[in-house]
Amino acid sequence: MAQTLLNIKNLKTSFRIKDDYYAAVDDVSLHVNENEVLAIVGESGCGKSALAFSLMGLHSKAKVDGEIIYKDINLLDITKREFDSIRGSELGMIFQDPLSALNPLSTIGKQIAEVIFLHNRKAPNKQLVDCIIKRDKKRTCYDTLKLTYHC
Repeated sequence: MAQTLLNIKNLKTSFRIKDDYYAAVDDVSLHVNENEVLAIVGESGCGKSALAFSLMGLHSKAKVDGEIIYKDINLLDITKREFDSIRGSELGMIFQDPLSALNPLSTIGKQIAEVIFLHNRKAPNKQLVDCIIKRDKKRTCYDTLKLTYHC
């Protein structure tokens, strides 16, 4: 039996307009097991991004209720520091706006190296550049970063 990786229960994300809160995400429940892929599709304005932002802990002014259980941790109950250690290293999001996702004035390799470096401070930046940009044949990026991936 596959292990549940993500379990969202009765998620409600509301935004305040004047004195009232209005739900952009209203009572959403779903689960994703290991090695599963979930696609969230819908019309413009239906709450897809609000759901993703809630999952990533990126709402600063929204009221988020319910449970977002990731690896047996309720992401709505952890501190910003704890969330920062998960976000980017275990959870990631590519934003809809390509200019906010990637910088056209920098190479893809440098941008990927920056993300990995910011979320794994153990690896010196020079090693990342050598590994990712120059594609160093003597060692793999996984060895350089001492990361373990389970595919």
